[in-house]
Amino acid sequence: MKKSAIFLLFLVTISLLNLNLLGRWFIDEPLQRGEIETGYVIVRNDGDTKLEDVNVKFYILDLGLRYNSMASDVAKNDHVVQRLFMSIPQNVPPGDYLTKIVVGNDKVRDSKFIYLRII
Repeated sequence: MKKSAIFLLFLVTISLLNLNLLGRWFIDEPLQRGEIETGYVIVRNDGDTKLEDVNVKFYILDLGLRYNSMASDVAKNDHVVQRLFMSIPQNVPPGDYLTKIVVGNDKVRDSKFIYLRII
């Protein structure tokens, strides 16, 4: 697999009962400097009401980088796959970077902090 085509896979669980929006996630890293990486996020709605305008955001805090997926609706007891394109600047020093993942819309939101490795 080409380094420019490294994929991220996150499994995100959305539940309106306990507002646990961000569940399990899986990632294939490291990310490559100077490349456009693609992330795929599975957003599931296990609740009994439709979720509107749900999106996923990645914030690489130390670098001031932010990446957004397109907003989409998630029908009750259904899921959608959201895609993020992440342009990693060439001048980023290699290392592990604290990243905030946010899933939600204007009504419900959850987040988690992880470390992403960039080489």
